[in-house]
Parts: sequence; C-alpha cells; structure tokens
Amino acid sequence: MPSYSTIETTKQVLLSSFENNLPVLPEVRARGLEYVEFSGDSPEPLIPIVLQAHESFAALKGLEGIIAVVLSKQRFGLDQDLKASVNCSHAALFPAMSFLSTVDGVHKWNPEMKKKIVDTDLNQVYSNVYRRMLTNIYPTKDGRFYHLHASLDATPSFKALGLPPYDEGRNEYQAAQKVIEQRTQQLSSDEIEATIRAIKQAGSPCLTREEFLASPYGRYVSSRPLFELKKLESTSPVLKLSPEGPNILSGVKVLDLTRVIAGPVISRTLGEYGADILRVTSRNLPDQSYYAVDFNFGKRTIDLDLKSPEGRQVFESLLEEVDVIVDGYRPGAFAKLKYGPEDILKRFAGKRGFVYVKESCYGDGGDWSDRPGWQQIADSVSGVSWANGKALGLEEPVPPPFPLADYGAGELGCIAALNALHYRMTKGGSYFTSVSLVKYNDWLLSLGSYPAPLWSSMLTAHGNDIRKLRHNSNFDQVGLAAINSMQRLHPHLWDSEPDFVYEALNTPFGAVKTQSPVVRVEPYKTASKGWITATRPAGYDSSPRWA
Repeated sequence: MPSYSTIETTKQVLLSSFENNLPVLPEVRARGLEYVEFSGDSPEPLIPIVLQAHESFAALKGLEGIIAVVLSKQRFGLDQDLKASVNCSHAALFPAMSFLSTVDGVHKWNPEMKKKIVDTDLNQVYSNVYRRMLTNIYPTKDGRFYHLHASLDATPSFKALGLPPYDEGRNEYQAAQKVIEQRTQQLSSDEIEATIRAIKQAGSPCLTREEFLASPYGRYVSSRPLFELKKLESTSPVLKLSPEGPNILSGVKVLDLTRVIAGPVISRTLGEYGADILRVTSRNLPDQSYYAVDFNFGKRTIDLDLKSPEGRQVFESLLEEVDVIVDGYRPGAFAKLKYGPEDILKRFAGKRGFVYVKESCYGDGGDWSDRPGWQQIADSVSGVSWANGKALGLEEPVPPPFPLADYGAGELGCIAALNALHYRMTKGGSYFTSVSLVKYNDWLLSLGSYPAPLWSSMLTAHGNDIRKLRHNSNFDQVGLAAINSMQRLHPHLWDSEPDFVYEALNTPFGAVKTQSPVVRVEPYKTASKGWITATRPAGYDSSPRWA
C-alpha cells in the first residue's frame, strides 16, 4: 500500500470545503492554503472510524485559521507573511476532548467527579441508568433499527412508548436496555417514528447513506454549503475594532445561549481569540453537568430567567452592546421569547450590526428543520451509524467514536461566526448564519471512506477495543473504547505533547486539564496563554455585565 499522508489528505479535504458555494468573501477563497500551515503528519489516522474524521477536523481547523488570518490583517493592517498553524494530530483529538480532560486528575466517568461539579441534571437522564439507556439504538419489529433519545427529560418518550418513566430495579446497562428493547421489538420503525414525532421529541430511524439521500431533506442538505449565511440588513455601519487589540476578537461581545456540546464549543473557540463572552443559563433548565468543565473556558457565566420581567430586563440591557449571539436551543425557542434574529433586527433597526449564529441538529432549511435532535440522532439519520457498523463487518448500525457531529457543528459554528464578523468588518450590516449536526455528517460521508488496505490496518491495530462494539453500545462505551485504544497506540499525544494540553490550576472546579487551542496565529491569538478567563460552573458570576 502506498504511504498515506494525513496532511496531504487534509489539504484535499480543506479544498473540498469550499464546494457548494461556501459563503466566504473572495479573499478567503482565493488565498486558501496560503494562510495555513499543517504539521503532525501521521502514518495512520488517529480516530478509529472508516470515515475521514481525522482529516475533516484538521481541515476545519485550517479553515478557521485562514479566516482568523484574514481578520488579523483586516484589524491590524498587517503586511507580513502571517500564517495560521494547525497540528493535524492535535485537531484529531478535538472531538475526544471530554474523554481526555480531568479535574484534579479525575476523569469524567469517575464517581468522584460528581463531587467537583454543580449538578444540573434536573431530570436524571444521566444519573439514572434506566432513563439514560433510553438514548440508544434499538431493534424494531420489522427488522430495522431506531435511535431513541432521552434528550434532557426522558419522561415524555417513555410515556409515549408505554413504558414507566422510572424503574429503579433496572440499575445496570443491560437490564435497562432489555426492558426498552422488549418494547421496541413490538413496534415497527415507522410506528416508533410516528409516536416520537407526535410528542415532538428527538429520535430517528437508522438510515443508510442511500436512504438519507433519497429523502427530500437529504437531497436538500447535500446541496447546501457547510454553513449558511443570510444578510439581515445592510445599513448599519462597518464594525470597527481597535488596532491596539491585543487579540483578534478583543472587544467583540458574545452572548452564549447554549447547552450540552455543539453550541458551547462555538463560543469556547471564539474565546480563544479574546472575545468577551457571557454564557447565559437558567437554574430552572437542565443541562449536562460535566461539560461545563471544558466548555466554559473563556467565559463568564450568569443565571437569568428569561421568562421573568427581571431576567428579561437584564438580558435586554446586555443586548444593547452585543456583537454575536450564539443560539443552541430547540428551533424557535428564542423567537417565542421575542429574542430571535428578526426580533433583534427590529430592536437595533440598522443602528448597529450584529451576528446571529444558530446551531441545531437539522439546520435552518428543509422539511425537517423544525425537528429537535442530538448528535446520536444526526448520526442515525444521515447514515454515519450504518457506515460505521458495516465497516466493522456487521449488519447493524453502530454509533461512531466520540460526538463527531457535535464537535463538527461546533467548529463550523465558530468558522461561521468569524466569517460573519469578516463581513461586518468589511461591508457592515447584520447577518444570520447557521450550522447543523446533520450537515457536518453529510459532508463527512461525502468525503468517502479510507482505502480498504488502510482501514484494514487501522482495524487490526485497534483490535478488540473497537471490534467488540455493537448497535446497543452506548455513547460512553463507544467513546471509552476509542480513547483507550488511541491512548494505547499513541500514548505520547496526550502525555508527552505539552502543546496539546492546557492546565488551569485554580478554577472553581479544581485543577483542570483540558485540550489547548488547536489553531495558532501568533501573536494575535490567545493560544499561548489559553484563555483570558478560566473555566467556571454555570451561573457562577453574580454581575450580569460585559467585562
């Protein structure tokens, strides 16, 4: 087999990202690879999946770097040969972040972690094994597979399926899965789909790539660019940022209105560029507690109830100065509160511009755009789970290692935000930009699989850690199997590569070890220092104001 280069493949993947009318300004499209330098060539991709996930993340980090360099030149008037640097191996670890990070040396799955974080699992979808196991692929009566999801409250789906919302006697994975599987095998995939749609909860039949592309929605998504951009108005002035900096996004104010993974990844990455970020959450709303450890770097966090007059008053005062809004809630949630993009547009009336970034499972267009969804649902509906299962030699879908779609959409959201800011800095106006988990998966699948000899070599190297996985292997089992295998094969990547690791010794959680920023644009990015603000729990800061 000819030698394989992750760097050369990454460059090809990066060029493919410009297809389907990627909405970037000509300077970004024309200069492309001139503004980014890749390193960290690996003889084999690190992520144990037949799809080009390793190269996709390296390429997206490259695209992020290209736009960051363009923004640097726009802001600081630089004439020198400035480039972004991206280590491809570092980028490949990006979607494995939560499996590698620790607090005081304790990993996410250690029972001791519960003592170090604020519990926001209000509906026990993570702490209760039975409720957690609703999020899994299950066989159906007609010989198909369906991916159920507990979302942040498993009760509606349990009740709709005729199952008790709680079953304290089922406190082991297999026992909990067995009672749910007994019910799904009494129903066809279409019957479960109709039930889940009727209650507006997340779930999806497991489709092959061919079945997805045969649907009207699949055809629509495959025709769209990696992110959408819509100009909302063109009368507000050009965004002017001080040439004193010191960072690329110094002075840019970002409201983070997100939960769980993809949305918080967007703002975490913007924080690497020195933006002033406020993450707004509510103690009345559930979230996944642990992810705050990684995703609240670069942010201050406040608690607001946007359904109360007091909370709305504070929130609207913050809106008066905002530059970027990142919305990761269910489609239409903020429009119902009168804080959607059209509402913000009316509020500003062209006096000042803004960027509204919408992250969702299905995206902003197509006939499925109003559906709720999660990473696992995006994997099932797009064909990723089936592609993974078949590559493992099985006739069943298997979840991919790590929340690839979450991190992929999160990275696309950061790129989309940087791109929209580039438009504001050069043309003025306000912009709506959107990304979706399904679109990242659609693009990943479009890149094709690794050559058979390469995949065979990868599969042999990863061995039983990966071969033992099945359709009912849940999120944690799949991720842990992948990270254990990667660490066995490449221990130096985390333990001996200090540039890949960022340590914050004094945080409200304790001493946090997480992944350092991947893209480096020295000295105009905060990469050498990590983030201006250390991580903290949700609602930690008492003062709801910009820095």
